[in-house]
Amino acid sequence: MSQKEGVRFTISDAFKLGISYIERRRDRSLLNIASIALGLSFFTTLLLTDTFYQTYTGLNGGNTVIDQSYYWLVVVALAVSVVGITNAMLISVYERVREIGTMKCIGALDQHIIILFFVEAFLQGTVGGLIGVILGTAGALATTGPTTGFEIILKVNPIRLLTLYSSSVLIAVFLSILATIYPAYQASKLDPVEALRYEL
Repeated sequence: MSQKEGVRFTISDAFKLGISYIERRRDRSLLNIASIALGLSFFTTLLLTDTFYQTYTGLNGGNTVIDQSYYWLVVVALAVSVVGITNAMLISVYERVREIGTMKCIGALDQHIIILFFVEAFLQGTVGGLIGVILGTAGALATTGPTTGFEIILKVNPIRLLTLYSSSVLIAVFLSILATIYPAYQASKLDPVEALRYEL
């Protein structure tokens, strides 16, 4: 089989390999997930706090809202998460040089390597996003509960709440994949012969 023809490599295969890698290098994966979750929890806390107060003031009158300047802190937190994930994924590339070299020697194409890294980023971003949403909800309720009542979450428009949660998780996935673009490109361009000679 020529390199041009490559091997049959489906998204299902990429998910299996991605899950396998995450399990084998659990500590590094957990750090990535924690980085995403913490950055996103801050973002979700602010959005929900604002939403809870808006719902409360809409029901009871008043003008309690979150200072918009706090959202700059969210941007900084998310940027730090992206840098941290990029760094961790670059280290991951160097740890897997021989593995990547072996895959390319048996016919894996550059795009297969890129897909594999993107699938790992998608999985980590999804898990980190879900954890971030849970932590963010807890944080928002802890912040607003004494003023609005902890049942305020039940008074928010369900569609608005679902939209907020969905967009938060999508942001986590997007940032995780964005942070993986450069490491994935670097991995895809490894020379298979040199990669097999590489030693940490």
